[in-house]
Amino acid sequence: MPEGSAVIKKVQFRTNKPEGLNYRNEWVKHIRKSTIFGVTKRDLNRVKADIDRLWKERCTLVKKENPAFEDVTTLKQIITDAIDVTGRTRINVRDKENYDDSDVESFSKDINGLQMLFHGCLEIWNNVKDPTRKERRQEILSELMELATDLASLYGEVMSLFLQRFKLNILALLRPVHGMFYAMSVHCKFNCLDREIDSLPGASHVYSSFLSGILGLMRSAKVLLKRLKYENDQARQRRSMIQNSLTSFVTEISIIITQGTNHVTLEEYRQLMFKVGSLCTDAFFGIGKTKGIADSLEMGEGVLALEPSEHLGDVSYCDVIRCPMENRQVTLDSLKLQDGQHMISDIFLITGSSFQSSERITVRFPISKVALPHSVAIKVKIKCGPKWLDVAGEIIDGQVEFEAKFLQAFVAVAGFRAYHREIPLTGYTYISEDDHRVRINFPNNCFNKPVIVQFRLVMVNRSRMFGYKDSCTDHCQAITALSDFLFIKFDKDIDIQEPALMHLPIINDIDDPDSEVVMFRVGGNDSTEIVQKKSAMRCESTTSCYTFQVDRFNGIALAKVKKKFMKKSKSMVEEELRLYLEEEHICSILTFLDKSLLHVGVVKIWIEIVEKRFIKRALRRRAKEGLFEIPGNRSIDIRLKENETVTFDTDGNIQKIREIPNDYFSIIYTSSCRDNYRSFPLEPRKDPRGRHVGIVNFFKKVDGLDTFLHTVTIDTNRFLVSMSRLKTSYSESRPDIHITD
Repeated sequence: MPEGSAVIKKVQFRTNKPEGLNYRNEWVKHIRKSTIFGVTKRDLNRVKADIDRLWKERCTLVKKENPAFEDVTTLKQIITDAIDVTGRTRINVRDKENYDDSDVESFSKDINGLQMLFHGCLEIWNNVKDPTRKERRQEILSELMELATDLASLYGEVMSLFLQRFKLNILALLRPVHGMFYAMSVHCKFNCLDREIDSLPGASHVYSSFLSGILGLMRSAKVLLKRLKYENDQARQRRSMIQNSLTSFVTEISIIITQGTNHVTLEEYRQLMFKVGSLCTDAFFGIGKTKGIADSLEMGEGVLALEPSEHLGDVSYCDVIRCPMENRQVTLDSLKLQDGQHMISDIFLITGSSFQSSERITVRFPISKVALPHSVAIKVKIKCGPKWLDVAGEIIDGQVEFEAKFLQAFVAVAGFRAYHREIPLTGYTYISEDDHRVRINFPNNCFNKPVIVQFRLVMVNRSRMFGYKDSCTDHCQAITALSDFLFIKFDKDIDIQEPALMHLPIINDIDDPDSEVVMFRVGGNDSTEIVQKKSAMRCESTTSCYTFQVDRFNGIALAKVKKKFMKKSKSMVEEELRLYLEEEHICSILTFLDKSLLHVGVVKIWIEIVEKRFIKRALRRRAKEGLFEIPGNRSIDIRLKENETVTFDTDGNIQKIREIPNDYFSIIYTSSCRDNYRSFPLEPRKDPRGRHVGIVNFFKKVDGLDTFLHTVTIDTNRFLVSMSRLKTSYSESRPDIHITD
């Protein structure tokens, strides 16, 4: 059976009525059983003829405003025959080994007729009034639930067969699927939530069977949404929300079915039926907004599987998510970056099914740092088992493409190429392949013996540099212009006997009498040495290149620095340099509240760490999600290193929910990741110090000790709308107990 199809179960209410009131024809039962188990022969023409016949009978009944007892009997026979036709249609689909576009059109017409017939039966049954409705409810609902179960399973199987074959034109499949989700939403609303079902024997079995059929439909719906094309970002965002809801539901139902349904109560089944109805409604509107079928596969979070099309079906059930905060530290510990590499995208994880194909699949995914130096080398680290491997990556239209057969996780990294040259005793002049203005002349006997030297030109991200100068003027006043860094490495047992002559351009150099030329030497232990270079000679032909001597090697750069900072505060110069080298970041802590939950009395706080130059972008994004920033609680500028952890705790008249573990209340700040936030509900408490506001304190580790960063004060009752706080903990939900003598 194809992946995504569900096990077909026979569903029927058990009844204590006498056999004569069961209205069940034994011959029909025998034929139906034979159909389900594949005994009936394939007959396409008979299926189409039966659907046409049943449709004509349906048209006769639907015109009646209040169907009589005999009409309900006819309706029951229509439903019974429709179940038989559904089984024969399944046999017809399974009987073929190879499918073409004509098969898609033919079977799409068949299942479209079945879903229209199902919707017609629902419409007729809704027109039936009491007392006929009350008398016939049990048998009709039994048949409708069985038909809904069979149809959901059939649709899931047909969609699974066709959607995994990317060579087929599945446009004809959209109309019946679109109508099926509408019919299912109506069925869940008017039939599955009927409280009288709960009192009938066998209701749990009926619900369980229906969920088994729905499971295959929802799995295939996820694949269908991945293949649809949308014309604007709003529609694509809605598609992502529906996919996330489907993923959560499929996971929940799979766990329930795997563990057994004996422990599920009828009220829990009713809640699941409500979810099914909501998901079907969302899928109905999501499919209705499509503009056609895409040639690629949308795997989630903007990740696309592009080609080869004949193998995209192998990974159609895979989902891609951004690495959640709970798993970020473990993932970062296993991810070993090479010298000079840094991440430029989120860490993406494969969930759902395994990403595995016999041929290489071309994958394209978004990156967070688009403005990169031209000489940067892009690679993609992919996780295969416990190890991370480097594969070639290429930037196309602001996104990274790579190929892989097997994936568990992946992330884009950027680095600068290293070049190795042998320096003889007779001297050598190295000219950088990335920038011919960068060169270094090693004189005779510069080293005590011939040596292999590694050269790596690390270009400063000018977009980041100027962005910081615009948004963080208090932190970026000292350095007026800066060159790229040339890193020079060789064996430690080599002695330097003569200084070398280095030639570097200072990018965006300006004539400023208040500035002077200095040299930065970055050591291997993250130490930075700042040396005045008054002897540096400007090249007259270029006016921005300087020649100077160096007698020690590592990371070398030239810069123009304000003289007053060189005299009073070299530490500020060093701190500013670390910002431009992306070793540190100026951030702000933003605190939001969820507006939609405040209307129902729930206080849910949203804490996010954002790089200061991107605050406006973050505020616009969160406002679209229904969040608003708590006034007056934005933090001052905070300096964070890459992958540094910020912890927080509550105080005052609020407290954390006891069920949430303490490890949850921390954020690992990673600049290349989109989501550096935590959200959690709060509950009130009586403050022993009598304070009437909630307090959230933030810390980070410095030399093993918690260092205070920021505090937030929240008057939660000020933001609640029209009602008091809801009970959020077990202790609050307990009834009041009064002890009397």
